[in-house]
Amino acid sequence: MSPLVKNFIEQGIKLMQINEYLRSELVRAGFAGVELQRTPLGVRITLKTSRPGLVIGKGGKRIQEITDVLQDRFGLEMPQIEVEEVVEPDLDAQIMAERLAYSLDRGRHYRRAGYYILRKVMDAGARGVEIIVSGKVTSQRARTQIFRAGTMSKSGQPAAAVDKGVAQCIQKSGVLGIIVKIMRANTKMGDDVKIKDDLLTKAQAEEEAKLAKTRVDYMIEQEEGVLSEEDKKLLDDVDEEEISEITLTPTTEVEHEESEKE
Repeated sequence: MSPLVKNFIEQGIKLMQINEYLRSELVRAGFAGVELQRTPLGVRITLKTSRPGLVIGKGGKRIQEITDVLQDRFGLEMPQIEVEEVVEPDLDAQIMAERLAYSLDRGRHYRRAGYYILRKVMDAGARGVEIIVSGKVTSQRARTQIFRAGTMSKSGQPAAAVDKGVAQCIQKSGVLGIIVKIMRANTKMGDDVKIKDDLLTKAQAEEEAKLAKTRVDYMIEQEEGVLSEEDKKLLDDVDEEEISEITLTPTTEVEHEESEKE
């Protein structure tokens, strides 16, 4: 194994351990994930949570304790922790997965807890939600229970925008795995049709202007075709009896000769 690959694996394991530690410490604060970024001054850690007050603590005592643990136990150089508040926690898959795991830890029935989280997410305005609870939920035999509501994309580009959260719940019968998938209302679907009202109004105004111009040209041509006074006088002088009858049906030569004999 090359040193580069070994270093990459070690960094991944360390990030997983940090994530597990913060999840266990901030379970009541609505922990939604952590991001690490190396800077010239040290390591910048961004904590996403729905309740920043519980993370910071009174006078910053709690966040200072977390900083000391990250520096001593995990060997992070000069960690700088920033707390980012999640605006809509009910639409964050990781937060809702942690809430469901916390409810199951406290002994709540998995069906009641699952449907509660399901309604909570849908009431927040999600397009669709899927909750998967797997493990020994009712007996000594493992099974999988799925809760679904709304629309959920499984493939294609819309599926890439689905938010996914994973959590675990340790019980006497074993470990329960929890997966929460949330499709938000602003997710772009392939069959969405959106009408651009401004362009439609502009095109309609152009067509109405063309129609009005055509009407004006027609009125001008109609006015130009009005008979003059001399033409009216000539038409009045013509006697209707002097106008012979004209037929439009074609006649044969025999009929023409007979008409001349008569």
